[in-house]
Amino acid sequence: MPVTELPKASENLPFFEKVRSVSRTCQGRRAWLSGAVCFVGLMAVLTCTGSVHAAEKKHVKISLDWIIQATHAPFFIAQQKGYFKDAGVTVDAIDPGKGATNVAISVASGAYDFGWVDMPSMIKFNSKNPSNPLISVYISFDKSPLAVIANKKAGIRSPADLDGKKMAGGTGGAGHDTIGILLKAAHAENVKINWVPVQPQLYGAMIKRGEVAGTVAFVNSNVPALLSVGMKMKDITVLKYSDYGADMYGLTLATTKKFAEKNPDIVRAVVKGLNHGEKDTIADPKAALALMHKLDPMMKMNIEKVRLDLALGLTKTPHVVKFGLSTVDPKKLQFTIDSIADAYGIKDKPAPSDVYTTKFLPSLTERMLTAKE
Repeated sequence: MPVTELPKASENLPFFEKVRSVSRTCQGRRAWLSGAVCFVGLMAVLTCTGSVHAAEKKHVKISLDWIIQATHAPFFIAQQKGYFKDAGVTVDAIDPGKGATNVAISVASGAYDFGWVDMPSMIKFNSKNPSNPLISVYISFDKSPLAVIANKKAGIRSPADLDGKKMAGGTGGAGHDTIGILLKAAHAENVKINWVPVQPQLYGAMIKRGEVAGTVAFVNSNVPALLSVGMKMKDITVLKYSDYGADMYGLTLATTKKFAEKNPDIVRAVVKGLNHGEKDTIADPKAALALMHKLDPMMKMNIEKVRLDLALGLTKTPHVVKFGLSTVDPKKLQFTIDSIADAYGIKDKPAPSDVYTTKFLPSLTERMLTAKE
């Protein structure tokens, strides 16, 4: 046995048995192995055993809000570049979702550890599931993605013009259920909309053909949907909720309160990785698009570029540039809570601390954008 080879302890032995095993091996080989090397061998077991525990990666699964698109680049950048692992967690799956409510259900049930869900939907979900509520641990969209998206030919230039119009959507959809927030902010409470309940996949074609005037939904999902059926940007009208003072927080990384309490280090690691991915996406959107195209060559990159540009417009706001990613304005958070409580008839409004927590965030320095970002 070479002098440089350390005595080995069985991997199946408990920690202190490993120590004793190396000690006995050393005692039996004093004739050729110095006490100094024995000491090194003993310390190696101590060090290696400790490092095994330190190196154990916790495994988690993340559910996205919808089918995988360029909007989700920060997650895949964090995974591909090792940001999650560097922070101390292994993300085994980043899966497509089936809408905000379904994502919330998947996280609450334990099928996923984290979900990317818009804050209004999370507040609504918690009101109906008080025994296992979710909490936002990182805010990606500083502005709400909710907007009126319409065919310009329909003549919708302001929320008041929605009166009497046919709009794709129905009960349970985010646009249908929150339109009152926009109308109130725009002083157009008397507007009556004729909702046409159809599958979201049909929105684009119906709007193009003029069968409905438009829809009320996420701008980063539905503008690209119209482009994908052949419409041009000049043919599309977009009225963002935030343009009329109805500015709420949008997509957030959420987990259950129970999971966060039991696994604070895991939550910190996932948040840290995602924050790094967000910064990379903001700094180099072209590289983010290239990565997404590599992962899914079927993506139409001209449309995905528009989608990512819209998403980054909701992420990199003047507030974020000044105060950093996931830095909350207390008044805006309270407005989000109050607006959703009113829209869905939630009697017991949650406290801001029950909706969002800062305890798992990286340092402010890590969340500030640099000049190139």
